[in-house]
Amino acid sequence: MDLRLRLPDETHRRLRAVADDDGNSLNAEIVIAIEEHLERKQNSAVRAIARKVAQRDAELLYRLSQ
Repeated sequence: MDLRLRLPDETHRRLRAVADDDGNSLNAEIVIAIEEHLERKQNSAVRAIARKVAQRDAELLYRLSQ
């Protein structure tokens, strides 16, 4: 898939520096950054669901722990 991505100059400079430091192409560094972002979002969503379940079932969880 072809995709054009417009970045602010400072973001491009920083991304290029990180890619160079890691020995990656700019494209590879962008893919890594996006994948890491998506992983954090997914983990955050799972934690939020777990908190809701724990709050909803707090009494049951407490009794099961006894």
